Amino acid sequence: RISILCSMAVSPQYTVSIAMLLRWTDEIFSQSTCQPGMRHYGNCLLDTGWHSISLSALLAMQHFNDRDGRFIPAFGSLDILACDKNLTLSGLIDTMSSVPVTLQRLVDLTDNPSTCPKVIVGPSRSDVSVAVATLVGFRDIPVISYSSRSPQLSSSDRYPRFMRTIPTTEGDAVAICSFWRVELGFEAAAVLHAQDAYGSGFASLVRSECATEHKMTIRNFGFEVDAGTPGRQALAAPVTALGQSGINAVLVVAVGEENTWVLEEAFAQGVLRRHPTSTWAITLSASTSSLELLSGAAKEAAAGSVHFSVMGGTDSNPSWRRFVQEWPSFPPPAHSDSLPANWSSAESFFATFDPSESSTARDIGTYMYDAVAAAGLLACAVAPQGPLPPTFGTDFYNAKRNFFFSGLTGNVTFDQKSGDRPVSSAHYSLNSVLYNRSTEKFSFVNKGIFANGQWVWGGGARDLVYNYMSTDEPVAQLHPPPPPLPPPPLPPSPPISTTGLPVGLLSLVAVAVLIVGLIFCYFICGCAFKLRSASRRFGISPLALLSLIGRRRFRRLFRRRAA
Repeated sequence: RISILCSMAVSPQYTVSIAMLLRWTDEIFSQSTCQPGMRHYGNCLLDTGWHSISLSALLAMQHFNDRDGRFIPAFGSLDILACDKNLTLSGLIDTMSSVPVTLQRLVDLTDNPSTCPKVIVGPSRSDVSVAVATLVGFRDIPVISYSSRSPQLSSSDRYPRFMRTIPTTEGDAVAICSFWRVELGFEAAAVLHAQDAYGSGFASLVRSECATEHKMTIRNFGFEVDAGTPGRQALAAPVTALGQSGINAVLVVAVGEENTWVLEEAFAQGVLRRHPTSTWAITLSASTSSLELLSGAAKEAAAGSVHFSVMGGTDSNPSWRRFVQEWPSFPPPAHSDSLPANWSSAESFFATFDPSESSTARDIGTYMYDAVAAAGLLACAVAPQGPLPPTFGTDFYNAKRNFFFSGLTGNVTFDQKSGDRPVSSAHYSLNSVLYNRSTEKFSFVNKGIFANGQWVWGGGARDLVYNYMSTDEPVAQLHPPPPPLPPPPLPPSPPISTTGLPVGLLSLVAVAVLIVGLIFCYFICGCAFKLRSASRRFGISPLALLSLIGRRRFRRLFRRRAA
């Protein structure tokens, strides 16, 4: 069978150029913690997990071109053996997790016809993917991200050529809310998140899922960090607000060293509490190396946190098991010498690095490998023979509708409309964040897997520690202080009168006044009637008669006084 397949293989005659947008450095991360010899053009290189991602991308391209089906069986299928396409590299770009930097470097690449790629693989951060997908999508260049998870990117109208091999954070939200409500019985929790496409989108999904499906109260607290803002300075206000809320169950949605700043500030303000037991959680974008930048006391507080992650390579996947097994024997792939010089050589790295022990390699690098694999397989689906059509970008994107292959992350398919990896294709892990005092290293130890809508715990029971390595059950929210006592009742209103006279006497006076008023009215009315009758008898008006009577009365009065 091997000889038959070899005889059917076609020597590739046409190339499909791809650009890889990678994270080697990050412009917002502090340079003071950078280890000697780990700088790249003035910026600090990220940890070895990101080195493994770059090598995984180059390995995938090498394995596709060699039609090496050990890890992606489709590479050795009859259709791919008959395909005359190879992948070539038009550029390796360090995005620095910066939108302006990425766009400038990408424009320089795409404006040159000799380097303009047919497909872009990456980038990692959602904010950068939003910008890249907007720029190149309307130029008919497909983008396949391996790590951008914001639900914002699911809009095919705004990002018409965007695809991704990693699911959105929707599945994470379902798993997290189930852990809080079903497993721990919490009725309230908080999300402390970066105000970017990833953090805000994740926080919104958690709030919606927890409130709708579990009737929980979720408070979101956002922060914004950029290259001009010192790390912890931007966190003081939101962490203070979180502390005032009394919520003791917190999910941190941040990237890399942002997690360090959040935990350090929370510890400094006493919000990461020892008593009552708190439970803080971090996500896929937090690494053990970022936690190791914490101060000694903050490390003790962070120990026992929970780490949630979408799973990439799993032990149940034979392709991943074989990849890990053969990792030390991989020869350096083409273009590995283009990686930062201050990283170790590919030969040394393959020999000393274990991808199964790195959450970054296992849960991000595998999606990168599958993204490059998808680029090659879709190119062959669009143009198995001959030159690429003028409508290659559109045809490439549309070919995802009936696309499927088995990769390092399991069965890879894309949503027909959005280009998303279906959430249902992924499982999610819960890991305890453990700290070894002797080595001063953190590790993520798997405790449970969320699959088919429920948590399955190793050993059959939930066996977790919480912050400060506490074994006490955590408290979701501090008990609020008792409400203040109501004010004493007001004295009864005094009687209407404020003179101090008895009410009975006032009643008698009122009756007497009424009687006198009635007698006075009777007398006046009688006089008026007599005056009217007399005025008619003498043919004079009542007023004139009254005036005449008045003058006579006054004259008599004056005469008497004169006498």
